[in-house]
Amino acid sequence: MKFTIKAAALMLAAVLALAAPAPLYAAAEQSSVSEAAEEYVCASDSEAAQIIRQSLKDHSEEFTIELPDNGEDQKEKGFQLVYDAFGETGSGTEGDYLRFSVHGFKCGLSKLDGKLVMKYSFTYYTTLEEEAALTDKLKEVMSENNFSSITGDYNKIRSIYQYITSTVQYSEDEEDDYAFTAYSALIRGSAVCQGVTQLLYRMYNDCGIPCRIIAGKTYDITNDAERGNHVWLIVKLDGLYYYLDPTWDMKFGGKSFYYFLKGSSDFDSAAPRLMHKATNDNQKTFPDYSSESFVADYPISNEAYKSPEYSPGDINGDKLIDAVDASLILAEYARLSTGNYSSFSSTQSVYADVDRSGTVDAVDASTVLAYYAVISNGSNLTLSDFIKLGK
Repeated sequence: MKFTIKAAALMLAAVLALAAPAPLYAAAEQSSVSEAAEEYVCASDSEAAQIIRQSLKDHSEEFTIELPDNGEDQKEKGFQLVYDAFGETGSGTEGDYLRFSVHGFKCGLSKLDGKLVMKYSFTYYTTLEEEAALTDKLKEVMSENNFSSITGDYNKIRSIYQYITSTVQYSEDEEDDYAFTAYSALIRGSAVCQGVTQLLYRMYNDCGIPCRIIAGKTYDITNDAERGNHVWLIVKLDGLYYYLDPTWDMKFGGKSFYYFLKGSSDFDSAAPRLMHKATNDNQKTFPDYSSESFVADYPISNEAYKSPEYSPGDINGDKLIDAVDASLILAEYARLSTGNYSSFSSTQSVYADVDRSGTVDAVDASTVLAYYAVISNGSNLTLSDFIKLGK
């Protein structure tokens, strides 16, 4: 079905108005819990946060942290340590991934002989075995699609985004806790926004791309009504951060992106009556997205990222035709040969097919590589003339 940008925006408005995911995990509450299975005596808050982080990665259900009593607010200390445990490390299994892996927790606090004792009880969306299965599947996906070997951050960001938006479906079962997980998004092929963004966060970090998951709500501007909780991402590219909403782009099966690498002024330009608004319903363990420190650490571009300009043979848009372009074409051929999705935009696909055979294949890659060898020796031949000579 063909439709104009205006028609696409109207279609988005109709679809997204219905996509109101269930709430994020409930805020922690302060209460007593049963005797912890593990007890850790820590000399500092940073050590305690590291212990909590590893315990959460291990899916520990109960454990105790003991710290020197410095007279601080007990309740605030219990929350602060968990917040610190969720700090960004650059690892795909930590930071925001871990934050959105926790279904809920309780913290029982007490003082004993100059010590502050915190008994934690956590619940998770997945099991440790399911996380291991997800890791194995991710290794397979990353290898099959050569994501780690793709050159240029833009190309990596776009290729992974296209993979997710073309292979994951939106889950309509918001009563299913698994729908909130990266496990469900990758293993079962469906998830709500929380699972979709968690998977994208994991894959980007695994490829060395800094990003954050943003929690918030969707607002219908026309009717001045809240549509429900929602999560999306910001990703770093060329020194600035840009907005991404893979959940809202999944509707188009990876063929069109309306919420990809957008700026603060145009994130919602495709369907202006529906607005993303970052909010913090859990002040204790989620970031304050409007704080001076967060804004300073994650500067958002005002406008959408300007995508590279491609030309025949120049597949990464760097104004050169070289071995990098040949490797990109070869990787695309490998993906298509094994029945996987195309990671190229329509423009890249046209310009990658340098011999105009109608398919992107190894012949195109070898042609580009041969042309690169010729011009590296000082030739001024254009690619088209080189191809004509070869024929």
